[in-house]
Amino acid sequence: MTDQEMQIPSGITNEALWRKNCRKIRARALDFLEGRLGVIETARAMRPLAHWTKVENEPEFLLFNAVALATDDLPVGDVRAYWAPDALKREDRRIDAAEDFWREKIASATSRLVERYQWTAHRPLVPPETENC
Repeated sequence: MTDQEMQIPSGITNEALWRKNCRKIRARALDFLEGRLGVIETARAMRPLAHWTKVENEPEFLLFNAVALATDDLPVGDVRAYWAPDALKREDRRIDAAEDFWREKIASATSRLVERYQWTAHRPLVPPETENC
């Protein structure tokens, strides 16, 4: 495991926002590994985070992009509320097949990201003189 902070990529102008999105990458990876997000939801959540942190060409994020593109017509998450029950039943078979197909690769990718972004789990200490500000 590494606690070494990543170097900020060139082109990042808002360091605080970059750090926040790096924390979100780790959080979404943990959400998958702990069963709070499925394969497709995880892939879809990682795409904008990869763009905002300028890591979209790293292998894990190329995988997320591939999964999201391959499943972009499937109803997962909040959009399911707008689908007819019979259509959802039909699409659920496709969702299950896609989730099964990609699960092992996504699990491996998210495990690597949890480790790589471990540094985001440590909050900087607040200097004593600013605690009550």
